[in-house]
Amino acid sequence: MQKRRAEVAIIGAGPAGIACAQQCIRQGIEDVLLIERDRPGGLLYQANRIENFPGLRDMSGREAVEELTDIISDHDLTVLKDEVTEISEKKNSFESVMKDGSVVSSNNLVLATGTKPRGLGIPDEKYHPEWRDHTYETVGVVGGGDAAYDYALRINELGGESVILQRGEPKALQTLIDEVKRQDIRVLNGELKDWEVEERGYKLNFGEEILKCDTVVVAIGREPCVPPMDFSYGDVKFPSGSTDVDRLYLVGSLVLGGYRHASLAWGTGLAAAMDICNKKQ
Repeated sequence: MQKRRAEVAIIGAGPAGIACAQQCIRQGIEDVLLIERDRPGGLLYQANRIENFPGLRDMSGREAVEELTDIISDHDLTVLKDEVTEISEKKNSFESVMKDGSVVSSNNLVLATGTKPRGLGIPDEKYHPEWRDHTYETVGVVGGGDAAYDYALRINELGGESVILQRGEPKALQTLIDEVKRQDIRVLNGELKDWEVEERGYKLNFGEEILKCDTVVVAIGREPCVPPMDFSYGDVKFPSGSTDVDRLYLVGSLVLGGYRHASLAWGTGLAAAMDICNKKQ
């Protein structure tokens, strides 16, 4: 079994994880390992526009991720592309087991694992629209929050026809609501009663209407995503995400609840790094 060690292991290379790694390096901890199963940047990649993240103004989520990736390169951060399947607590260390069976042992462990989407159980439902040409496609976007409205705008910009399906009054930012109205995107109010999978696409029985669409994007909320652990971490304390387990931190959207935002996530990662470094002094 392959085993490697790190002073600080950070699971998740979204804004919180990158901020934590960068600050650890800046404060003199060189043995930092970022573990990411997908691409750096996390959910930021899915944002249609970034308008209120310091230093990343008026750009797409993909462009924002490029900026964050530059931070990884500029600080020569080590990124292990793998998925953590299990975490255990050992004497004076943590062991994170990878999907391939290898193990990362670390003195400090930071969970920046983010959230996972809630689904409806519709076959082949998507949780975000793909960054590609959607010309001639109709996409039903289920949800009434920021993500749903942002995704609908992206689909329109990529040539498709988006239809927002929401249960009641929208919960999205007013700027997103106004832009959806300006682009004349259809918004239906009601309940999703049932659906049928057709030869090409879906038939959704929503409210008083039947909507035929090529794709269904579900944006009805997210929930914390934590790898299985053989111990309990107790309470999470802000702003650093420290827990009842010494040298274990939970940061970013994983613990921000309804306050999920890239800027807040960045701040928690920064605070966790400051705690880690202060303990080493």
